[in-house]
Amino acid sequence: MNFRMILRIQSQALMVLAVADLLPVAYAIIEFRALDTTIFFAAIGIFLILTGMIFQHFGVGRFQRAPIAESAAAILLMYPLLAIFGCLPFLLTGWLSPLDALLEAVGNLTSAGLSLLPEDAPYLLLLWQSELMWLGSLLFLIMLVTVLPEVSGCFGISLSLQGGQGFSSIIGQMNLMSVRIIKVYLTLTAVSVAAFKLAGLGFWDSLLMAMRCLSTGGGKFFPAHESFYVEYAAIFVMLLACGNFLLYHRVIYTLLPPRIEFGMNYFTRLKQYFLRLKRTIISNAKLVFANEEVKILYAAIFIVLLIIMFRLFWHGIYFDGNEAFRVSLFHVVSFMSTTGISLGDATTNVHDFDKFFIFLMAVTGGCIGSVTGGFKLIRLIILIKITAAEIRKTIHPQMMTAIRVGDVPVPMRTVGRILGFFFLGMVTMFICAGVLSFTGVIFSKAVAMSVACLSNVGNLPGLCGAEDFKTLSNFGKIFCMMILIVGRLEIFALLIAVAGIKIRRKKSDWK
Repeated sequence: MNFRMILRIQSQALMVLAVADLLPVAYAIIEFRALDTTIFFAAIGIFLILTGMIFQHFGVGRFQRAPIAESAAAILLMYPLLAIFGCLPFLLTGWLSPLDALLEAVGNLTSAGLSLLPEDAPYLLLLWQSELMWLGSLLFLIMLVTVLPEVSGCFGISLSLQGGQGFSSIIGQMNLMSVRIIKVYLTLTAVSVAAFKLAGLGFWDSLLMAMRCLSTGGGKFFPAHESFYVEYAAIFVMLLACGNFLLYHRVIYTLLPPRIEFGMNYFTRLKQYFLRLKRTIISNAKLVFANEEVKILYAAIFIVLLIIMFRLFWHGIYFDGNEAFRVSLFHVVSFMSTTGISLGDATTNVHDFDKFFIFLMAVTGGCIGSVTGGFKLIRLIILIKITAAEIRKTIHPQMMTAIRVGDVPVPMRTVGRILGFFFLGMVTMFICAGVLSFTGVIFSKAVAMSVACLSNVGNLPGLCGAEDFKTLSNFGKIFCMMILIVGRLEIFALLIAVAGIKIRRKKSDWK
């Protein structure tokens, strides 16, 4: 095991968290004008930088490629390490106990939204909570285009762009993809902040909600608002989070204007750019709407919306069609994106009939190139197509069948990985539910809590709430942290890391 490479990756993650610490420092200076609060967060940032420099010192070395075992171990260790530093503001301010603060940080970094903070917690802690959610999703996206494809193949991620996205284990190309995906994420964050600002929220509330919705972290907080446009802005941002960020990467980079180059007629190049822009927009629109996963995503949202609205009108809960549409659409998109935000008292109208669809959407999740949790739509599509193909083959034994997503054939290796992932996911869910029930939790709630952790949506209304996690035993809380990390990074990353350590041990023993 190359521990130098693992330390190098951890040092980079700590440096990123140190940069993120500048936001609460800025808020403390601008809004509070409090020297003690500024010094508090500045001290945490300095501590992060010093620790990152120590890790970087011991992680010195030239690495051309990223080995699979080291990559799996690095991403498994990253979340616990960041959680130890991320929980310091919750712990040192006295709002949470050490174990609750650590569970809070892990839940935020994995974008599960297990908010254990009291409702009267300071706004600065809510801002730090939102930033941990945003940073956790950014790190997941970086791993999604660099490390995870080499670790597990991501079980079909190459199909999400109709084979147009390539991955490499070469460090230089991984760094290039990381920079590009960071730019896309920052662009979408700016768009999300603008959407909430136009809806009527202040700057800090807009930034806080943009980070929560785009990262699918969610939580219990939703700012007081006088306009329903705020809810539509949240729906828009959560729909962005449901989409394929690799698809966004392709669309955004094809729409960028040409760079200014001295010695060339820039206006001529700009004119050519606008002439190409029309063709590019049309081709990008065709690319997005021809994506089978995107079409099924919006079709599923539309169908579940109609079902829930019909139930609301049938029981006479809402007589205003606009309000019924807005509330239903908000909750459908919220749990389809695994964000889990609820609109206050609207959760009291959640019927058992609605809970079934909410549970199903939370387990499914959004597109495979998104930051949402869950099984992901494209995998469900492939499983349905496998079942249909096997039925046709049973009726017509001589028929040659092929699984396709869009125009791209799915390799049998990918099909096998998805079947293995589905099996391991089901087994892991029941094992986790059994362990949680052993700690004293009712089995039905234990199942709901294990699904919430594995799907990274902690606020499943009527099934599991944040208060359930706070009342767990110490062992139950530690176990939930493990489930959250495994659910975010998928079980195969853990298995590959463990297998890599065992293989290295066998080789060293043999020598």
